[in-house]
Amino acid sequence: MDQRTRYDTETVAARERFAFWRDAVCDSYVQLGCETDKPLNFRGAIDIARHRSLSISRVSGLAHQVTRRRRDIRAATEPYFLLSLQTAQTSRVSQFGQSAVLKAGDMALYSSTEPYRLDLSDDFSQMVVQLPAQKLLDRLPNARVLTARRVDGSTGLGQLVRRNILAFSEHLEAAGPVLREMVQETLIDLIATGLAAESAAALELSSPEQQILLRARALIAEHLGRPDLDRTMVAQALGMSVRRLNGIFAKDGGSLSRVIRHMRLEAVARDLRDPRCQVLSIGQIAFRYGFSNLQSFSTQFRKRFGMSPRAYRRVGLL
Repeated sequence: MDQRTRYDTETVAARERFAFWRDAVCDSYVQLGCETDKPLNFRGAIDIARHRSLSISRVSGLAHQVTRRRRDIRAATEPYFLLSLQTAQTSRVSQFGQSAVLKAGDMALYSSTEPYRLDLSDDFSQMVVQLPAQKLLDRLPNARVLTARRVDGSTGLGQLVRRNILAFSEHLEAAGPVLREMVQETLIDLIATGLAAESAAALELSSPEQQILLRARALIAEHLGRPDLDRTMVAQALGMSVRRLNGIFAKDGGSLSRVIRHMRLEAVARDLRDPRCQVLSIGQIAFRYGFSNLQSFSTQFRKRFGMSPRAYRRVGLL
């Protein structure tokens, strides 16, 4: 299957543009939620080329947020990995309590089978490679623990992957059916190699350890609202010692406590941006996600997002 589709908000009335964009994004990728602070002034365009083994799209537009939610995942029919290559301005990819800030040339992987969030800046542009999950897992069994990690596109294999994504997207259009299939498989090989080389620390993890990380992060996401959620609770739920679980997170380049804290802060930030939560005080939202000390919460929030929760809410709801 080789098919090209273009979506452009300039083709619809201004008042309908963001609703059109929501539909276009979900049609192009996987079921998602989209939000923006300025829906009436929104503009965006997607050019997507769908091939047998993968899809490559060029996306550009104004600032907005894209969220893969639990209900979207339950309705999914096929698991995918997506690789975003930033070509202008910046974006943030968040999944499993980790975030990668991408500048032009950088890349990050994310999985359709778990919640994720993309924060896209004004006048951004990206290339997005979408491929069936098994295609990448066959080459890189620990691919799921490499999500939301920045791959520097200016050095080493990262540069090679970046250049070839750009070049292969053009070759796919002109190639015949046999060569087109070979080019797709080669591109997937390069993506797997680049991710492996740029994420050496994660490759120290054994396959069972990778599964433990995934289970731990899923457990944390499910119980963010519990005040007693801590590393002891997670370790007990997984049937292992805190020391052992901490060791696995350390090999992954982080810590269990930090992941819990970041996932809670991301959940609070999401609600602060949500107009439907305006009736709730900042304290109520913080308590909802397990923070019991508002002074400590405010300090952690400011350190994570560079502003107070009150200022963040004011900016997010403009």
